[in-house]
Amino acid sequence: MTPAQNIVKMMVLTALFGLCMLTGKAQLNYNYTAGKFLIKGQVLDINTHTPISLANLKIKGTGKGLTCDNEGYFTLYVSKTDTLEFSSIGYITKLFSVARFDSSNYYTLQIELIHDFIKLKEVTIYPYKDVDEFKQAFIDKDMNTTFMGIAPPKYSNKPVKSKLSNPISYLYDRLKHRSSANPDFKP
Repeated sequence: MTPAQNIVKMMVLTALFGLCMLTGKAQLNYNYTAGKFLIKGQVLDINTHTPISLANLKIKGTGKGLTCDNEGYFTLYVSKTDTLEFSSIGYITKLFSVARFDSSNYYTLQIELIHDFIKLKEVTIYPYKDVDEFKQAFIDKDMNTTFMGIAPPKYSNKPVKSKLSNPISYLYDRLKHRSSANPDFKP
């Protein structure tokens, strides 16, 4: 190699090294961590003590947060004034003030979430042998009384009125005031 090629090679290597130093400094953003400290932990199911994979952790009021890994582990920089919101689908959201955390447990936090249960209304099911039997029961049923499938009220003596009506009666009532000679007639 000639001395000129060596100089060019050294300049290129110096430029690459300088660029690496700049990107390394950009990754270490000291302004982001100023006044903050690191917490680590795991999100668990309170009943089974199994990890909740991909649970969400949000710093309330900032719009910043993260998603836990498949084992429910998280790592986050927080300040003492932050409030953390832990949530996952099928679980009740839990709020924690960082000031409540004991400083000796910053790296071993265990957050336990409770299953969210949805209570459904009681449903009465009336079985029919086939569709024809159901159709006949539907046609024979008096629509001014309670309708099969609607449970009787628990705390009232007033019977429940059907919210359904016979579709043929509905069409008849809708069309009886119209004439086919009328140009605006729409069935």
